[in-house]
Amino acid sequence: MPVMTGGRFRSGLLPFLLMLLIGFQAAGRAPEDLHTLDCRGLKSLDLGQETNAVRVWEEMHLLSALQGIVNRGSPRLYLLYCSEFGVETDQFWLDWLRGEDGWLKKTRVIPLASVEEAVRVYRQFFDGLVVYDPAVPATSCLASTAAGCLELLPVRYSTASNSVFTLLTEKLKIPVRLWLVNRDGTSKFTGTGKLPDFDEPSSGSAKADAYRWAVKRFIETRAVDPHFAAYYLDSYWLKKPRSGPADLHTLSNHDYFIARRAFFFDLSPWGDEAPVDDPGQAMGLDKKVLLEVLAALNRQASNQIIKIGGFPPWPYKYTTAGNSGKHEGVPTEWEFTRIISQYSAYHEADAAAPGGMANASLFANYPLKERYPQPNRKPGRADWEKAGLLTPEGRPVAKLFVGHYVGDYDAPSWLYRAVPAFFADRQRGVVPMGWSFDPNLADRAPQVLAYAYRHATTNDFFIAGDSGAGYLNPVGLSQRPDSGLPPALEAWGAHCEKYYRRWDMTITGFVLDGSSGASGDREFSVYARFSPDGCGTHMERGPRMIKQIATCPERDLPDSEVEAARVIGRTAKSGAGKTGFLWARSILKTPSWYVKVQQSLREQFPDEAVVFVDPYTFFGLVGLSEAQKK
Repeated sequence: MPVMTGGRFRSGLLPFLLMLLIGFQAAGRAPEDLHTLDCRGLKSLDLGQETNAVRVWEEMHLLSALQGIVNRGSPRLYLLYCSEFGVETDQFWLDWLRGEDGWLKKTRVIPLASVEEAVRVYRQFFDGLVVYDPAVPATSCLASTAAGCLELLPVRYSTASNSVFTLLTEKLKIPVRLWLVNRDGTSKFTGTGKLPDFDEPSSGSAKADAYRWAVKRFIETRAVDPHFAAYYLDSYWLKKPRSGPADLHTLSNHDYFIARRAFFFDLSPWGDEAPVDDPGQAMGLDKKVLLEVLAALNRQASNQIIKIGGFPPWPYKYTTAGNSGKHEGVPTEWEFTRIISQYSAYHEADAAAPGGMANASLFANYPLKERYPQPNRKPGRADWEKAGLLTPEGRPVAKLFVGHYVGDYDAPSWLYRAVPAFFADRQRGVVPMGWSFDPNLADRAPQVLAYAYRHATTNDFFIAGDSGAGYLNPVGLSQRPDSGLPPALEAWGAHCEKYYRRWDMTITGFVLDGSSGASGDREFSVYARFSPDGCGTHMERGPRMIKQIATCPERDLPDSEVEAARVIGRTAKSGAGKTGFLWARSILKTPSWYVKVQQSLREQFPDEAVVFVDPYTFFGLVGLSEAQKK
């Protein structure tokens, strides 16, 4: 379908044909050459100086878009940017792909010296520029949408001599194909009159008008792929660049979604307050526009499952953090999740912190196998008998069984950064661990899951996290007061089955209900198809069988190893002499942390009244115990 650009129409087929002519390769094939650009110096700049913050924003926005465009179909451009837990994350994965894994072993790596050089090298891949408005931060999200749909590089309008805009337009003479600001720098979206290009009255908000315009321009014309959306912070970050880690602008996350022609947005889920970035708007307008965006995407996707990358930008907007709202962070997360679930969407929760991730557009080309069996055989009754976990009558012994839900890995950014550090921990393998890796994370970080399966110890087991192959509220797929849409549980079941099958997962560690209400028989009847070996629950009061699935409510452990041990110890003492189950959830903890928890418990219970078991044993014993109650 033709799409508009710069006031004219051009066919969206042209860039695709150009890609074929310049060497489009089948996904998975290693390239002959790979260019790298080291951007780590940007993180050392003092963001308290406005010029530094502007430089970081402008350069990372442009580079992520360039990556998204050029890495479609073949890996071509790699950025060195992210680090976490003492590991240079991007360098680690590049070294592994060129070393042990071997995918890029024969690829010639060519370092680039600057943003300018990167633009020159890949000039043939993009059509021109999309220029957005510093005075209307929402237009930066529109620019990322346009980048994917029209093969344009996003540029913030600035006449400063050292700006990216000046570099590209004056020095490199790259044409502007789409203006989201007037050519003289005045705002195109003003919140008055009518929407630009459309005979529709303004909403009274420049922010809201920008997104309503984008819905018409990109969603209703099917320029975007409606199965992909991206919820990332807009250029309002420039007002609060030090409210989070240096890379929490999450611009480096854009590349994958630009490659997928996703729709970008940054809107509040709350209807009872005006957002901090647009305090003059009518009450509830942000939420109204959010619902319009989701409804438009859902219509185009025919009520099928939609992937949304990102998370409410709580350190900057929409929460009590930074005095920017009256709602706490978790309720804001839950409200956003409650809403998107009713439009058949899940999110990959690139939350603060670590929320930043780079190079996903490149990793998406990684050659995955059709299936990855669990590295360890799933234990069964014979194993439990041999380990002394059953009585002679075949009942679970009178001890507290503890299973570790090792979370939270519903975000590729967290998985991408944590695995290189945590899998190097020498204590890994001492305690049974249920790594809760949502299998859909293989879309953006396939090599991480492949690495984890390859390097598993006999005590490393892999289960899905919240709430399966993506984070949503299952009840929102069946009860939909906000959207009024027909149920999408069957679509969710088919979506999850595909991912679970590839990664040989049969347990969902946390069916996260949030503020949507407790999942019931209707939801669990679908989970029984892909998660038959167990589910961690959110609102149940104790272990029980639901639609023939063994379930147990999760319980969050404190951050302190000593305090975590005390929680487990109190649970054991309260149920002394009985069989008990504790599905213990912890977040971003090292293997050494779990060892210290176990050691602390051994001091309290030298008779081993507390037993740590793998997730398959845990839910297997729950099922056995519940069956024997009848």
